[in-house]
Amino acid sequence: MLGSELVGGREAWVFQGEPRPGFEPHMKESKFLSKFHGRVWIDKSDLQMAKLDVEALDTVSVGWVLARVHKGTRFMIEQTRVNEEVWLPRYLTFKVDARVALVKGFKVDGEETFRDYRKFRTTSKIVGMGEVQEPK
Repeated sequence: MLGSELVGGREAWVFQGEPRPGFEPHMKESKFLSKFHGRVWIDKSDLQMAKLDVEALDTVSVGWVLARVHKGTRFMIEQTRVNEEVWLPRYLTFKVDARVALVKGFKVDGEETFRDYRKFRTTSKIVGMGEVQEPK
């Protein structure tokens, strides 16, 4: 734990994660985690993830030859509480360096801002089926 910071005007705890040398995960699906490090911000009031920043420390293979995510790939997402009800994305940034099926390479940077969330209302009515009329 690194302390606390404001994320979107709300207090959050900051945690940093680094791979532990020599750690062997119990699940085969989690072997890739040892090749990432990052930080996570947890909102103190709601105990929800307010922000996540992750970076690949080494090349990670997904499937045998399905894809490879290269060192330096980075992903950051920040969330916000909307209408004091639900947490939704506010900001996303990524830098991806990957190769798919050992054929097609991708180097993509991007960022996206999400805003103007609106609450909507709808009504519904549950009705009975009634008797089914046989065709004549």
